[in-house]
Amino acid sequence: MISVVIPTYNRAELTKRAALSVLSQTYKDLELIIVDDGSTDNTADVVASLNDSRVHYIYQENSGACVARNNGIEHAVGEFIAFHDSDDVWHVDKLEKQMAVLQEKNADVVFCRMNKMRDGKKVGTISDYFKEGFLGRNILPMAIGTQTLIGKSEVFKANRFDPDMPRFQEFETLVRIQKNHSIYCMDESLVDYILQDDSISMNPKKFLQAWNLLLSKHPDFLTVYADSRDRIACDVMKNAFFTKDKKMRHEIISMAFKFKKSPRMVYRLLKYKFL
Repeated sequence: MISVVIPTYNRAELTKRAALSVLSQTYKDLELIIVDDGSTDNTADVVASLNDSRVHYIYQENSGACVARNNGIEHAVGEFIAFHDSDDVWHVDKLEKQMAVLQEKNADVVFCRMNKMRDGKKVGTISDYFKEGFLGRNILPMAIGTQTLIGKSEVFKANRFDPDMPRFQEFETLVRIQKNHSIYCMDESLVDYILQDDSISMNPKKFLQAWNLLLSKHPDFLTVYADSRDRIACDVMKNAFFTKDKKMRHEIISMAFKFKKSPRMVYRLLKYKFL
């Protein structure tokens, strides 16, 4: 059995769409755990209308998506756990294809790519720079969507999501998992990621807080992922321009200097630092 966990908050109709994309899977041996993070809309009624014995509804006081996912993990009884988001859609054969790979490769965790969708049209792909196969210990497990993950139950029960992380929750969880378990990338997009206007990804303060916390939790991060440091520095540098606050912009650029590796990247960072 696969236990599928969906956290949701005030997204009743979107949650229904996401849930139906789970219940219509070609892989039928599953339970769907919907964790309502204190919604004030009609989420409970919508979930009840699904009328499927495989659906389990859990209500909790508003505590955030990480706590909701951990609550779902706590109640999961399947040998495997997969995660979904309330506003996205799975392809009908996602679980069947991932389970085949997970068992064939004897992997601990498997993820796939995602299609970025806006107004019903594909506008890009997420995780397309990973190659098919196992991630090496020094391969940065970044930009891997939670809704693409499936793995052995014991892996996620031992590695819960950190509710103190304001961003990068799945990234930080995978950094921990990667230390002791195998992660396999599928070269196929099996999830439609629906772009929303209420994303926190443009919040520079949370971006900075998340990186500081991640580095404090993983002192060996810069050494383990040394080959990815310039890539991270570039990403951090770009995020500096999501804010008009000059002080915060310079704080984020200073964070980028922690990651830089090549002399060329130093030049690029200095160029932007003094704009």
